Amino acid sequence: MFRKITVAFDESPEAGRALQAAVELAKSLNASLTIVSVIEPAPIYFSFSTSAAPYIRWTDEMRTRYIGLQAKAREFAEDVGLAIEAELSKGDEVESILEAAKHNQSDLLIIGMPKHSLMIGRTAQEVAERVPCALLGIR
Repeated sequence: MFRKITVAFDESPEAGRALQAAVELAKSLNASLTIVSVIEPAPIYFSFSTSAAPYIRWTDEMRTRYIGLQAKAREFAEDVGLAIEAELSKGDEVESILEAAKHNQSDLLIIGMPKHSLMIGRTAQEVAERVPCALLGIR
């Protein structure tokens, strides 16, 4: 049923749980797995800077951090015998996650959700309302 799985992945504990579930599920279903990480736009206070240097430095730092994070995710998956693809997007988190699911023609999108909250979070809520495939939220 699920042949192509995409998981939203960042440095949050919720995303870590989502990655673990995604790897286990993809392995058991013999499905392909793509992780997508999103570098969101720089904080608004960077727009008040007289130089582009802080913005460029922040973006470079985020890119380096997420590439390292994806490398660790790849190692985790490879330890159980699963090869994964990794995508790094820049832009709005919700739009980028949805675009990745569409672009990859995913059958299933997996996202992490807060563990101890009655609310599911802005990103999860917006993704759930517009997702182009099945959605699995991991707490």
